[in-house]
Amino acid sequence: MYLYGQEEPEEGSADSYTSRPSESDVSLEEDREAVRREAQRQAQAQLEKAKTKLVAFAVRTNVGYSAALDNDVPVPGMAISFEAKDFLHVKEKFSNDWWIGRLVKEGCEIGFIPSPVKLENMRLQSDQKTKQGKYHSSKSGGNSSTSIGDVVPSSRRSTPPSSALDLDASGLDAEDIDPQANQRTPITGVNNVTSPQSKEKRMPFFKKTEHVPPYDVVPSMRPVVLVGPSLKGYEVTDMMQKALFDFLKHRFEGRISITRVTADISLAKRSVLNNPSKHAIIERSNTRSSLAEVQCEIERIFELARTLQLVVLDADTINHPAQLGKTSLAPVIVYVKISSPKVLQRLIKSRGKSQAKHLNVQMVAADKLAQCPPELFDVILDENQLEDACEHLSDYLEAYWRATHPPSSNPPNPLLSRTMASAALPSSPAPVSNLQVQVLASLQPNLHFWHIEDNGENQVICDNHISLEMETFNYLPASG
Repeated sequence: MYLYGQEEPEEGSADSYTSRPSESDVSLEEDREAVRREAQRQAQAQLEKAKTKLVAFAVRTNVGYSAALDNDVPVPGMAISFEAKDFLHVKEKFSNDWWIGRLVKEGCEIGFIPSPVKLENMRLQSDQKTKQGKYHSSKSGGNSSTSIGDVVPSSRRSTPPSSALDLDASGLDAEDIDPQANQRTPITGVNNVTSPQSKEKRMPFFKKTEHVPPYDVVPSMRPVVLVGPSLKGYEVTDMMQKALFDFLKHRFEGRISITRVTADISLAKRSVLNNPSKHAIIERSNTRSSLAEVQCEIERIFELARTLQLVVLDADTINHPAQLGKTSLAPVIVYVKISSPKVLQRLIKSRGKSQAKHLNVQMVAADKLAQCPPELFDVILDENQLEDACEHLSDYLEAYWRATHPPSSNPPNPLLSRTMASAALPSSPAPVSNLQVQVLASLQPNLHFWHIEDNGENQVICDNHISLEMETFNYLPASG
């Protein structure tokens, strides 16, 4: 039966072609695919060329990033995932959203690193999803996966920074955001419980929200800093550290720069150097170094690290890891530890009255180091024998060398020839004191510092004093 209003569509009508793509649509899709493939080919070619390029700069991450959840990578599968507090070597800028570099870990190859601009955009998208999820929490549960970590910073630029402080111009300290690493009280957040007085002082509608930057620029090679067993400037500490310096000099010959730092580099906090209003306060205080001298030292250390040689700092003023926690140096902290206070006390007294009269201050400094959590140190040398301590430190630095020098990237470094010539010179024009000469002379009859035995419950010093010549520091054969 024929029903009105249900006429069948005629042949050739527009409705019969709705499911068929037109030739123009097919052609447009093919063009897009060709453009995408060409862009991937060019990105892959640029990635290969970057393998032999020098490291432009290095960063320490303040956030985590998962490449598996990001579909916007120039070459699929070539993005680099990282966690907070990882280190990245950046070779060059690829685009506003991507840098080219690698994770500083053994076995990690070159890839694409999200720029601060991209991380900021991802943060904004994540915040938007979170706000939308509040209205639909009963249905969706508010659980959405993103490729960026929980703490996502803002950024001001995507191009590689021109100096060590470019990414830190906001004046924020990464350590202030990470209280566990620095044993500090967490900063009070917007949602934290506050007293009524603090609420009255606050202007919630106009409060500016600040975010920690995603990256902190650090030296391309993390400088090695020794602390302990007590205070520098006293014979026991100076002699034990001098023995390690001399071992490193021979063990890593041609790959290491050991330089003395006389300026107080603990003043090089990012919040101070990036805030001119604090300069006058520091200058008026009784400090042994001016900010200009400190800034000069920091730049010199960054320049040494650009050679990708191991950099060891003989820093006169650094006796505790917290002194460098807020600086941009991100050092490798090596703790030379004497576990037994009685052993340290006897060592200090054995140096004569001139050292024994400063026994208390040295013991207090050693106790402060012993109270630090192990997480504040990268290496803890608590061995009883010098040879064992040297091998422990050598194994760590060899692993770090392999992590920073992948087999696929070994370009000649033109900075090395001109930088190594001045690397061993002291930072200040003043002549070096004769302390090292005194140490060498006194070490001839007193090399028992590192020869400690475990006799019952307490450690005691060996009674046999070993007398050796000046060349004693060549105790292990140097290897290339």
